[in-house]
Amino acid sequence: MPILLSEHKDYIVNIENNPLFEMLKTKSVRVFKTERGQTIYPFSLEVNENSVTLKADYYIGIDWLAGQEFVYVEPKMNYQEQELEINFQKMLFDIYSANIDPKYTQNLIKIYWEEPLITIEQQKDRLTPFLIIQFLLLLKHIVRKGLKKSYYIVEKDFNNRIKGKIQLSKQLKQNIFKNKYTTHLCQYQEFGIDNLENRFLKKVLQFVISFKNTHPNYFAENDREIQQLINHCIPYFELISDEIPYKTLKNIATNPFFKEYEEAIRIGNHILKRFSYNITQTSQQKVAIPPFWIDMPKLFELYVYKKLQEIFPKQEIFYHFTADYTELDFLLNSPKYKMVIDAKYKTIYKEGKVIDDIRQISGYARLKDVYKTLKIDDDRLIDCLIIYPSLVNSDNFSIEDKEEISEYKNLYKLGVSLPLII
Repeated sequence: MPILLSEHKDYIVNIENNPLFEMLKTKSVRVFKTERGQTIYPFSLEVNENSVTLKADYYIGIDWLAGQEFVYVEPKMNYQEQELEINFQKMLFDIYSANIDPKYTQNLIKIYWEEPLITIEQQKDRLTPFLIIQFLLLLKHIVRKGLKKSYYIVEKDFNNRIKGKIQLSKQLKQNIFKNKYTTHLCQYQEFGIDNLENRFLKKVLQFVISFKNTHPNYFAENDREIQQLINHCIPYFELISDEIPYKTLKNIATNPFFKEYEEAIRIGNHILKRFSYNITQTSQQKVAIPPFWIDMPKLFELYVYKKLQEIFPKQEIFYHFTADYTELDFLLNSPKYKMVIDAKYKTIYKEGKVIDDIRQISGYARLKDVYKTLKIDDDRLIDCLIIYPSLVNSDNFSIEDKEEISEYKNLYKLGVSLPLII
């Protein structure tokens, strides 16, 4: 049975629910990632004498808890005593529309394929739409640049002539034993777009189309954008065969020189695994999916990066600037603004502050390499800005709207409106 949570929400298991309480007392939560020397968990368990409290953090997804119980964290936040659902699909659309290196979007989701599958209702599935949107947006980038051309192997019958090498064993079975003496089964190489990588992408696209057709309202407010992406990509694959061996389908290789291809094939493999390489499973109403977690703080950070690119040229924004073994979210070096910017996926900044975050960003602003990059020669304090999520619907985003954090000099905060599902 599921234990439903939303972001930053608690669920208490009392001692009266003895079997689950006893199992959770010794339960250890799996590590999501290690970042900047900190071990990060998708949710936490606080064990007391008479209860265990589950606390959702900044990650959405699903995972096994104990026995047949699993925890399911929805993309919802509390605002003015209301639960509002974050439209993370729209955030993905906005991120991929920006000029962001694919290496920064690789670890937005972590999937545990080796774990037993969890059966849930189709509409509760957050994994499939996330993977489909990622794949389609990467595919759009690929077709816009032009499909990759390379040499690929072709097997074909020729009458009264030979091209390449005769496939002797197949020639005997398919032609000689059937008295087709003038027909020769040959194998040769051609150069073009009908290669294995493009066939693989077409196969994944067929799975995506099948899923979309059997679940027309699954993507809610993003349904129109999904259909536009599909319509945009389909024509580019008309001349590409969809014949690809099952073994090749599971073990398609990638070329590191084609970053978009590498990432699209990686996501494509996730999609095929999700449907067990069987296109008929795209129409099921109850689905079995592996445990997974979506990194909402990372998604928010990239969303902020996209918003900053709408205001400033890309060359004025240093993303993941590193100095003295320290990595900053953003360093802004424009004629008007020179500041350290940190994206914090915490709604508390609407009314309050987090002292540890303030210490962290203040430390970044003291680095000598930061002064050097911003071309500041004196000892003035560098402006620091914390950007946090706002649940107030607004299209306005401007650095000029920043607010000073009380009791601190040159330290500011600014809310960026998140897309919501109304």
